Amino acid sequence: MGRMMNSRELVKQVIKTKQTANIPLYDSFWEDTLTSWEQQGAIKALQDKTKIYNKDGLNLNLSLQQHFKFDFSMVYLDNSLRQSTKLIKSENGMITVKDRCGYTADKFIGKSRTMHMYNHVTSSKEIWNELKIRLKVDIDNLSRVNEQSYFMQYEDDQTWEHSINSINQLYSNNNYLFINSYGPFEAAWRHRGFTQLLMDSALDEKFLEEMFELHTDLIIETMKKALSLGMKVDGYFLIEDLGHTGGLLISPAVYKRTLHKQHRKLGDYLHSQNLDFFMHSCGKVKELIPLFINEGLDVLQAIESKADQNVAKLSLQYGKDLCFMGNIDVQELAKGKQAIKEEILNKVVPAMKNGGYIYHSDHSIPPEVTFEDYVYLIKLIKSL
Repeated sequence: MGRMMNSRELVKQVIKTKQTANIPLYDSFWEDTLTSWEQQGAIKALQDKTKIYNKDGLNLNLSLQQHFKFDFSMVYLDNSLRQSTKLIKSENGMITVKDRCGYTADKFIGKSRTMHMYNHVTSSKEIWNELKIRLKVDIDNLSRVNEQSYFMQYEDDQTWEHSINSINQLYSNNNYLFINSYGPFEAAWRHRGFTQLLMDSALDEKFLEEMFELHTDLIIETMKKALSLGMKVDGYFLIEDLGHTGGLLISPAVYKRTLHKQHRKLGDYLHSQNLDFFMHSCGKVKELIPLFINEGLDVLQAIESKADQNVAKLSLQYGKDLCFMGNIDVQELAKGKQAIKEEILNKVVPAMKNGGYIYHSDHSIPPEVTFEDYVYLIKLIKSL
């Protein structure tokens, strides 16, 4: 009898061969969900060996990922302008943070909600010309890779040695390890401003392309340094929200003239290092899939259901060239066990037959999904 594959081997097999012996698992949770599940007894369900602690106490998110035996672990890369960070205030259930990416944000504490982002630093081309010199690897001689997320982080960064050692320690657990960063579109609008970047896409493509290129080059140069220092990862997970429920944020033509070549350059580099290329994109992005495939994308995630996307249909069309991760409708998961069963059988089973499939919700698990029903969901997936 052969040895059972570990998580790293399983994910690599699904990506490479598009054949699924078992379904790799990963998921994300709203902060409110973790609070709700704690009240529903999630803590009692955890064994001591699956409890993960950090300086703030029990990390329920990581603990649940270990409890459910998810096959992935995540680390992070910072391709930002590296602006100075600061906790401006914390009151009335909200924090205000000056973020390294180049904006100020108001965020509800312990809740996943749309944030108010303002004071974007790239307010003109003149200011951009002063700021863009910060898009280099060693702007402050501290690491641009980290085991902890850079999102809304206002604490000191680590040395390269410390960060590489902590990432490699995580790699040793045999989970598939991907490194995560904002894509060039995401990274650019955070310091330029979302509305202003969309205006740039209509009025100044040259400016748009320069920002995209510098953020992409910073990803590649940071990876080169981290890998030269011995960092071990399996794949790259690019956060690049390109759509909304009704369609794309920029036209396919603008995408092809500006972003496509940057994604292609990143894909070529990753494959030269034998790393898999994942992309997360919210919204209706299915018309870009042929371009994604041309860029060398290996896995597309999260494939929102409410944006008129169905993984059973997409995998039938593109399953030989692309692995899909997600599309399990969180609105259906909130309706109870029968709806969960129908969602899984109608999507996961066909996707498994048509090509490589990795389980994930179609974004993140909201508090409307009960802990009991989520336990049922995971058991059902594993039974397939």
